[in-house]
Amino acid sequence: MTRQLHLLTAPPDPWLQALLESLRMRPDLAVDVVDLSAGEPDYARLVDAVFAADSIATW
Repeated sequence: MTRQLHLLTAPPDPWLQALLESLRMRPDLAVDVVDLSAGEPDYARLVDAVFAADSIATW
């Protein structure tokens, strides 16, 4: 299973929300989302997620 990490630098707009929902429906894909715009980020979790991901997208 492929693991994607999506880093949000701003609150997601409707298009991005729809994209993430459609990606989450794929059985061959694990989607992790870290929202860096919401309060104080958990950097330890972020580092773990980066190293666990097969690909990273920044929005």
